[in-house]
Amino acid sequence: MKKINIDECVDQNELRFMQSMVMLVLLVAFVFNNKYVVLVQVLIFFMTILSPGFNPFVAVYRLARKVELIHPDWRKDNMAPHRFASMIGFVVSTMSYYFLYHNHVMVGWGLSFLIVGFGILALSGWCAGCYSYYMLNKLGVKGFFKHQPVGDTFPGARPPKN
Repeated sequence: MKKINIDECVDQNELRFMQSMVMLVLLVAFVFNNKYVVLVQVLIFFMTILSPGFNPFVAVYRLARKVELIHPDWRKDNMAPHRFASMIGFVVSTMSYYFLYHNHVMVGWGLSFLIVGFGILALSGWCAGCYSYYMLNKLGVKGFFKHQPVGDTFPGARPPKN
C-alpha cells in the first residue's frame, strides 16, 4: 500500500460534514423565517475563510472523529479551492442576509437556496466553487489561484481515493 503525505491531503468527510451543516442551518433559517440564522451562517463562512479550524462545524466533526463516531476520508487534494468555495458562500449568504434584512424575501431566500443547491451538488461529488477556482487558475490568475486539480480529476470533482 502506498504511503500518503497527510499534508497534501484533505479529509473529504470533514468537507461533507461542513456542507451538510451549512445546508441544515440555511434550511432551519428558512423554516423558521429567521434572517438572523442566515447571519450566523455568514459569520461561520467568515471564520472558515480566516482558517477552517475556526469553523464550529469543524470542531464538532473533529470531536466526533476523536471519539470514533466518524472516520476520516483522507484524499490527495488542495484546501485552497475549498476555502475559495467558502468565500463564494460568504458573499452569497451575505447578499441573502442583506436582501432578507431589507424585506426582499424572494431574492434573499432564493440566494440561500442557491447555496443549498450547490451544497447538494458538492455532496454528490462536484463543487462549483472549486470548479471556479480551477478555471481562474487555468485563465492564469496569479496569487491565490496556484493549484491545479489533483491528477487528471475533472475540475471541481472530488479526488479519487488514494
